[in-house]
Amino acid sequence: MKKTIEKENYLKTIYKMEEKGKPVTVTSLSQSFSVSKSTVSNMIKKLVVMNLIDTQPYKPIILTSMGRERATEIIHKHRLIELYLVKKMNFDLDEVHEIAEEVEHIKNIKFFRRIQEILGDCDVDPHGSIIPKQDY
Repeated sequence: MKKTIEKENYLKTIYKMEEKGKPVTVTSLSQSFSVSKSTVSNMIKKLVVMNLIDTQPYKPIILTSMGRERATEIIHKHRLIELYLVKKMNFDLDEVHEIAEEVEHIKNIKFFRRIQEILGDCDVDPHGSIIPKQDY
């Protein structure tokens, strides 16, 4: 399970960097995760084999369509959970990120579909970030 979570965290981080217009490189990922460049390179190789990212020498790392789809799902879950925790469970903003980090990896789609139904139409998380659309 841990390896899957690590891969999802890489996809999520790449998505967020692209969202902010930052070039995604081994160095930027290394800094983001506070790990060595060789650790990042090893994960990049795995994600390329899985067809989740594409990389060329001296070019930014980019998500493939499959990688973007998976990253969008993870980001959607994370931001939806944060919104639910603030709106329905009265958590403070500074409390929700860590909880969402854990919950976003749940695979049962019924769980997220129900949260989406409870919240109704929601476009923005409590931090002001756009919640990507996701159909469950």
